[in-house]
Amino acid sequence: MKIDLYTKVVLTVIAVALWGIFLAPFFEAREVGASTGIMDVNIKQIDGRRVKSVLDVNIAEVSGRKFFEGVPVDVKQ
Repeated sequence: MKIDLYTKVVLTVIAVALWGIFLAPFFEAREVGASTGIMDVNIKQIDGRRVKSVLDVNIAEVSGRKFFEGVPVDVKQ
């Protein structure tokens, strides 16, 4: 009889705690924001060495080897 009551109390506490974890994000107010416009990014070092020339940042082709043929985009209105 005592073990049954103990088990029910422990399981009830666990259930209430899980519901609290599940519902917590709905009651927390979080401030969010997004940047607009262009962000200037300057890379000064790579592996501890200064960057002295322009870096080619081309995701479609690197040293003549193609990585992506294209990215499919589905626009719905």
